[in-house]
Order: sequence, then C-alpha cells, then structure tokens
Amino acid sequence: MIVRQARYRILYRDIDSMGYLYYGRYLALFELGRVEWMREEGFRYRDMEERLGLALPVTEARCRYRSPLRYDDLATVHTWIAAWSATTLRFAHELRLEEDGSRLCATGEVELACVRRGGGRPARLPAELREVLERCAPGARGRRRGGEEPERP
Repeated sequence: MIVRQARYRILYRDIDSMGYLYYGRYLALFELGRVEWMREEGFRYRDMEERLGLALPVTEARCRYRSPLRYDDLATVHTWIAAWSATTLRFAHELRLEEDGSRLCATGEVELACVRRGGGRPARLPAELREVLERCAPGARGRRRGGEEPERP
C-alpha cells in the first residue's frame, strides 16, 4: 500500500472566526491529497476527464476532527487507497500538523464513483487507473468500508 504526502500552509482565508481551520476546508485538503496521490502515481485526473470522458464525483465523505489547525500552520495530508472496485474508489486520509511532532488533526475517507461526463451514467474505472490501483493497493480491491477510523497501511 502506497502512502503519499502533500503539504499545505494554512492561509488566513482558511480560518473561521475562532481562528481555527474552517471545518469544510478539511475536505479540500483531502482533495489535495487525492489529486497529488494520483499525479505522483502517473495518473492525472484531468487526463481522465479530457481524454476518456470520465469523472469521479464524490459519493460519500467522512471526517473526524481531532485537533485544530490554525493560521500559518504547516499541515501534511497523508493519503492512501482504502478500497476500490470496478466502479468506485475510496481514499483514506490523515491530516497532521508537522510543526508539532506530526500531531494528528483529522482522519477521514472519501468515496468516488466513476461516471461518464455529461450524462452521469455509471462506468468502470479506466484500465490505466485500475493498473495503478493493482500496483499500489492490490489488497484494497473489493474491501468493504471499515470501522470508525480508516485502516492505516
């Protein structure tokens, strides 16, 4: 199982009136992790949309908040494949504050379904992506949703 990391410095625009990272921004950081995971494995989401006419809309998202992030904190999103099937893909994420001994700030999972662009009809994951998944997360194929926390490789 391959775990990839993406770093992000919390900007002033990201915080709420209490000075913490706004809760909805955690999902945006999970997206950053997913996009960078796919890019680092040689599969760009944009290519799938433009060349293959497929999209991966989110069908389920879950986040457990553990410890707040604040303005100017340096966060790292750790991302890996939790499960995948012929038509769906589930990423697991951990968000950590690197400046404080890698303190765990949030965990979560995001499930995506493969659909045809335009009509939104279900489709199989493209062969190129399935090859990446077979190489990076062979044990996650067909795995059902786990418990409260995403299983860390």
